[in-house]
Amino acid sequence: MDEHSATVTSIPIGGKLDNRTNVTKEPLPFEELPPDIQKILEDRKADSKVKKTTLRVLEGKYVLSILCYISQMSPVVKSDVYNNISRANNMVKKIDDLEELGLIKIYKTARTNTNVIVITKKGKIVADHVLMMVKAIEDKTLDSD
Repeated sequence: MDEHSATVTSIPIGGKLDNRTNVTKEPLPFEELPPDIQKILEDRKADSKVKKTTLRVLEGKYVLSILCYISQMSPVVKSDVYNNISRANNMVKKIDDLEELGLIKIYKTARTNTNVIVITKKGKIVADHVLMMVKAIEDKTLDSD
């Protein structure tokens, strides 16, 4: 072993990186983090506060499926969307995003504490366009180019 390789350190497999026994219970203060890590964390925090663009919302996983499902089944109970599309933990946010875009409207019922989702006129137009794109892509007669 040469003298250079003796000074190289690496992350120990199964070992500790520092003297903390539980990094979750003993996090390093923000000020003790390296400046480049502080910058990354500050940028991520700033990004989370910026409103997503319409395109970014629509690019989200299941968003177009949710919109098309609601368009075809409207009015629909929110739990039906979870049962028929996905039970992912961020589905509530995706549905809220669609409401913020004005594509759906959510009505909260008083007696049963049920959320009923209805497609809006704008949402119906967007869903119809999405379904037309899907139909054009799946149309085998257009493959003859």
